Amino acid sequence: MKKSFILTGILLCTTVLLSFSQSVPGGGKFINFTEGGALIGNSGNDDKDPFIFHSSMNYALSKNLSAGIGAGVEFLKETYLPVTANVLYQFRKDKSVFPFVRFQTGYQIALENNTALGNYNYYYLNYLSYVYPYPYSSGEKLNAQGGWMINPSVGIIVYTQTGLGFTLAAGYRHQKLNYSGKDDYRFQVEYNRLSLTLGITF
Repeated sequence: MKKSFILTGILLCTTVLLSFSQSVPGGGKFINFTEGGALIGNSGNDDKDPFIFHSSMNYALSKNLSAGIGAGVEFLKETYLPVTANVLYQFRKDKSVFPFVRFQTGYQIALENNTALGNYNYYYLNYLSYVYPYPYSSGEKLNAQGGWMINPSVGIIVYTQTGLGFTLAAGYRHQKLNYSGKDDYRFQVEYNRLSLTLGITF
């Protein structure tokens, strides 16, 4: 139920963002990218292909280059709110099919806690900031605290005659999520995944 409310809220925010996609005096333009997909590949944890949803509002800096900020929801072991910034460069502006490259980075805000990590790549951090593998006990209660992520990707945009575009993208997701436990233990869980998304833009 909680996840349904979160997803509904994200969809409402996306509708508001879409309403602001318009030309700006001076030649610039706001462009909305709304995408859903999955993180594919079991990189040492139990979640095979968690669902991700993201919407960003970019500003056209030139004919081919845009940059912007966005937010979304991701259902990993816990539910997260990614707040991101991205830079996107697209090619072949004179045709309807535009390949693009994009670099996205941001911070994952944990929306709920977790009680068991399961089978992950995890690391224990001590007070001196050394990181090393640690034999975590799966029954220990941990608090999810989020973490940084990067997601470079490539893809294509296919525009229709009405100006609506459809996007297909594949990329590499790397992130380390932070957890805290009893006795001031701090853990990092590492994700290295293939991101696949399908979306719309206008």
